[in-house]
Amino acid sequence: MVMLHTNLHHTTNEANARSVLLDFLNVGISLSDLWEAFSASDPRFAELARHLGGARVLRQDPLECLIQFLCSSNNNIGRITRMVDFVSSLGNHLGTVEGFEFHEFPSLERLSLVLEGELRDAGFGYSRAKYIIGTVNALQSKPGGGTEWLASLRELDLQEAIDALSTLPGVGPKVAACIALFSLDQHHAIPVDTHVWQIATRYLIPELAGARLTPKLCSRVA
Repeated sequence: MVMLHTNLHHTTNEANARSVLLDFLNVGISLSDLWEAFSASDPRFAELARHLGGARVLRQDPLECLIQFLCSSNNNIGRITRMVDFVSSLGNHLGTVEGFEFHEFPSLERLSLVLEGELRDAGFGYSRAKYIIGTVNALQSKPGGGTEWLASLRELDLQEAIDALSTLPGVGPKVAACIALFSLDQHHAIPVDTHVWQIATRYLIPELAGARLTPKLCSRVA
């Protein structure tokens, strides 16, 4: 059994809870229509699609997604999990179920009270702690508020959203693409890591197999 780590948003209204859950699962997007279109354009996908029933890209809260991907950059799953658990523990405690503590993800205002030294002591390292604190400060300086600014990026085209995110400390093109894909409705964003690069050179652009992955080639694959 695999334990999935996530954070909760508390509500006592059942209808609202259902709405939030369906939004998080992105159920407004028809998988059958996408699978049909993708399969028609790529026979290889048509074969894989038979094993991918129900696979969806989540629609996360932009602030939560941003902080989590700052934790994930150049990191391993175990350490990422510990970092995200630490950040989530700063939010409101919602309860304990079978020994597991559940928290609401902390607000931007709560995150602004965290000191860089606290993050370093929690194992975030110098650079990552600096990036998270710097990003929180940058968001707080946004006109209208950082949470609203992040939500407004959903109205931009992909490159504009990536460019805007890339102004935040610690956010490069790949992390920006991840945030855009998983929280900003930019479903055509393709974060290019070594695994995506291997698939691309194996099946789509074999002439580039063995080439070094550069920003220019990342743009070509995406």
